[in-house]
Parts: sequence; C-alpha cells; structure tokens
Amino acid sequence: MLEYFYKERRTLVDFRRGPLGPHFDEFAASLKEKGYVPATAAQILSRCHQFSHFLVERDVTQARSINPTLIESFLKVYLAGSRSSRPHITNKSTRLALRHLFSYLVDCGVLTKSEPRLACTPYSWALDPFLEHLRREREISEHSVAQNSKIISAFLKGLGSQASRQALKGLRPESVEQYFRERIEGNCRNQVRMGSALRSFLRFCAVKRYTTQDLSGMVPPIPRYKLASLPRGIEDQAVKRLLATMPQGSMTGCRNYAMVLLMAAYGLRAAQVVKLRLEDIHWPRSTIRIGAAKGGKEVLLPLLGSVGEALLSYLRHRPANSPFREVFLSVHAPFVPLSGLAVSLMTRIWLRKIGIKAPRAGSSMLRHSWAIRALAHDTSIKAIADVMGHRWLHTTFIYAKADLKTLRQAAASWPEAIR
Repeated sequence: MLEYFYKERRTLVDFRRGPLGPHFDEFAASLKEKGYVPATAAQILSRCHQFSHFLVERDVTQARSINPTLIESFLKVYLAGSRSSRPHITNKSTRLALRHLFSYLVDCGVLTKSEPRLACTPYSWALDPFLEHLRREREISEHSVAQNSKIISAFLKGLGSQASRQALKGLRPESVEQYFRERIEGNCRNQVRMGSALRSFLRFCAVKRYTTQDLSGMVPPIPRYKLASLPRGIEDQAVKRLLATMPQGSMTGCRNYAMVLLMAAYGLRAAQVVKLRLEDIHWPRSTIRIGAAKGGKEVLLPLLGSVGEALLSYLRHRPANSPFREVFLSVHAPFVPLSGLAVSLMTRIWLRKIGIKAPRAGSSMLRHSWAIRALAHDTSIKAIADVMGHRWLHTTFIYAKADLKTLRQAAASWPEAIR
C-alpha cells in the first residue's frame, strides 16, 4: 500500500527497513481506509518514518520494544533539527502522527495498550468511592462526574492535612462553612453547582462514617427563585437571516446548515443533534425520532420537508463507508461523531456573524426561540412540552413568561391618577 503514496523505489525500500518496516504497508492502508487525503497521510507516514530511523539509531530492533517514553526523546532530536518557523505546530503534528502509529500497533496486537494510572492523592481514599457512588447509585453522566470531581478535589486539597482518613473525622462545621463562604463570589450557576456537589459529598461521608456527623447542612443554599429568569431567544427574522447566511456548497456547509435547521425547526439541544442516528430517520413514514436528554423523554416527530431536504443534501456528502451510525460526523478523517460542545460553538460563531452577541448565544438560544415562536402561534404548553421532550410540564412554564400576546390579555389596566 506504500506504493499508493510513494513512487520512488529507494523511498519504498527505506520505509521497509527497521523495526517498523514490516508494518508500514498495513499502516498506510489503514490511513487510506479511514479517508485521509494523500497529502495528509503522506505527512503522517513521513513523521513515523523518521521515528523509525530514530529507533534504529537507538538499537531498537523489534516493534514490540517500542514504548511511549521514546516519543519525548525523539521529539527533542527531531525538533532540534527542524527549520520550522512554528516549532509548536510541528511538535503538535508530530505527536499526532505518532499517536496514529501507536493506535494502529495496538489495534493489530503488536503493542499492548497501557491503562492510564489514576492519580493517587492524599484524599483519593474518599474521592474515588464518592465518584463511583455518583456513577453507580446516582447514574449521572461522566460530564457531571468530572465537574463534581473538580469541585471536591479542590475542597479536599484546601483541607490539606485534614483530608487524611483520621483527621477528616474531626472536621468541624466552621471549616466547611468558611470554605464555602470564601468561594461563593462570581457566577450564581457556579455557586449552585459547588453547593450541590459539597452537600452531596458531605452526606456521602456521613453515611460511610468518614465524618462523625452530617456536615451537609453547613453549606448554605443559594437562593434560586422559580421562573425568575427569562428564556433568551431571537426573532423569527433573525433565524431566517441565520439560515440564509450559511453556505451549503460544501460538506461542512451542508452539515452545519442541517444541524442549525434541526435546532431551529424542532427546538433540539446540541446533545440531541449529535446523538441523532441514521436509523432514527424513517424516510417512508416521514418521521424523525429524537432521543431523550437531561432526564427528558424520547419523542417521535413528523419530518418536515425542509429538514428532510437539508439532511439529504448533507448525506450525499457524508462518507458512505463510515462505521459510525451517528448522522453528523467531522469533515476530516477519521470522520468521527461530533460533540455537543462543537455544535454549540459552531452555532455561536454563526450567530455572531449576523450580529447577535449575547453572553450565552448558542444552540440553546435556538431552542428557546422555537418555544417562544410556538407560543406566539397559540400552541398549547402541553404540545410544546411534548415536542421539547420535557418529562414534567412545569419545566415548560418558563416560556409562558415570553408569551407577550397572552400576557397583554391578562394584564390589568393602569388606574388613573387620583386627583
């Protein structure tokens, strides 16, 4: 397969020498199969070929003797001889090329994947069981587990020597309250998240007898008033202008347009868009199944004509031999599913291009816009809750605050001034 990328016989012979020589042909075939363009694949192969020369100089004769620690030594030698004006870019691309190589060697059984070691800290004895409790008992997402881990790690690290198994039993309520009050400045959402994580951890410690008493009550709650905020949306004309601005002449353009149209037409979250699978679209019946998110429920909706056309336009560009069933993939090899964060950032960029620069402009703004627009067209709260996948009706009530048409009917007339 090396002949697909290189024509000179001397180059091919040089590639097939050294400890990596027997594997380069299959490695090149795997890059081609994943959809890498010849120029990118050749660059990856070239960096790995130089790594193979480095191994020969270090008297490494078998691929099984390779270990990741050799990468740092190779990079020092490689970057020292590089004439690149941007060494940090060269460093990053070289690391990425070697990561592809190591991943291939693991997949074909030449190397054994080394499991990452968990960081051992003086407070791991309490933190690790708590995180496992969140996964198994609370069944929360890995993203939420990571957020809790960050908050609790900072708390235990701040305790210092008090975080040991014996000292934690003597943890005093004043210490907990002081720690929280010193850190409640800033965003209200961050305060709520910190308080929730600390209370959950301290309750867990009381149950496990890590502390002599339940100290969760020493974390004061942050006042949050129900339906206190207003949903942030944009006008219908802004949504139309957004869709009209987005180009559709490339795979990237078709993909981005289809994702934004899905969010605008159905009020979807970015996480629901990236989880959409090919089998969720039933073309004969013209229906689309939207998966549950954030404790909501799955919904089956009619496939709108404009949405179907946008999806078909993108699917004509989508790699046909991809093993992934998710509809939306990256536009560059190895063509993996997108993340919800990537969709939110893409939406924010396009919103800013049409002049919308709200602090939290993103995919959620399109979701709010759909709900506000549905209310303006006299759609019932129950129907809106069903389409948005809300399990509880009161979750949808916040959008009633943006229904100015109905609010005007309920408003009392202003009394005349008494003379």
